[in-house]
Amino acid sequence: MNDVDVIIVGAGPVGLFLAGELLRRGHTCAIVERALGPSAHSKALAIMPRTLQLFERAGTSDAFLSEVNRVRGVRFVTPRGATLVDFENVATRYPFVSILAQHRTEALLKVRLERLGGTVLYGHEFVACAPGERGVRVTIANQTGAFEVRARYLVGCDGVHSAVRENAGIAFAGRTYNDRAVLADVRVRTGVPQDEARVHIDRTGMVTMFAMNATLRRIVVVSPRERAPERICAEWLQARLDRTRLPVKVLEEPVWSSVFGVHRRIARQMRAGNVFLAGDAAHAHSPVGGQGMNVGLEDAWTLAQVLSPVLCANAAVSSLDRYEALRLSAARAVVRHTDLLLRALAHPNRAMRIGREFLAPYVIRIPVLRDRVVRELLTA
Repeated sequence: MNDVDVIIVGAGPVGLFLAGELLRRGHTCAIVERALGPSAHSKALAIMPRTLQLFERAGTSDAFLSEVNRVRGVRFVTPRGATLVDFENVATRYPFVSILAQHRTEALLKVRLERLGGTVLYGHEFVACAPGERGVRVTIANQTGAFEVRARYLVGCDGVHSAVRENAGIAFAGRTYNDRAVLADVRVRTGVPQDEARVHIDRTGMVTMFAMNATLRRIVVVSPRERAPERICAEWLQARLDRTRLPVKVLEEPVWSSVFGVHRRIARQMRAGNVFLAGDAAHAHSPVGGQGMNVGLEDAWTLAQVLSPVLCANAAVSSLDRYEALRLSAARAVVRHTDLLLRALAHPNRAMRIGREFLAPYVIRIPVLRDRVVRELLTA
């Protein structure tokens, strides 16, 4: 591997988008990924309007718009009523949430990366980083051994358990919620329109559903008082949907499922000298609201904008401070908002449960509150 301007660790959406943006601006970079190949899992789904606007500015929005399922509203349902919140009045060219499996998002960004002359080095793992004459000296290991690469900057896009963050000694403050969330992609039969998301709330928690295509749905269950099985089967999922009165018939075993802990954590800083963090390496929060991947992609866009003038010697190194100033405050706001939303929708407290059941359908109909919810989710 040759010396480069930037080494990126992690080939998820954030790392791929950042690498593409650096290449588009004329810089050299290497993107290393310890996995042996691209992920086949869906994981994150939602692409928000503001992210599509970034993709448009990057020249790649058409590739996404041709594949996504467009969700134009979300219906909130409790045992006491239901309210549809539509997105038609959102001040954007894209008044919808785009649903696309994460592995497809990664595939489209990887195609773009390769067209720009880049490649992903799979089976390459970050080992350590130390200051170097040119910037940083990064040790990488593959199946044949370890070697060193010199770069101006290193960026950790390597997730919640970031090795780059650990090596840089950056604290990841926060906590893990007691409850666990269930994700399942499953083929169903339902009368719910493909362009409508559902949020069903009852006294035990919350179940959401998003259409990935005509028959495949993403089901998310957040239920603090319920112990989910380690393996999610069709029978358990159908019973859970029935209890929440979601009108869905599960047709077969899930295509993919995951039971995971929910975190509320944020890095103490997003830059340590010539080392940067982006995406889940810098912030982790509840999946409620579908913000995670979008915040990370905004990190990548901002970092490319800040790094490029410095790499071209058109800006002082001190201008790199703008990245942390801009993105750390944004990350804190998202972590705070998603925490409040999770508590409002799934907290087991009796008063909260009663409030959700009796008041939520009426409160969400108040225009000023409804519009604020939409703005927070889609355009914040």
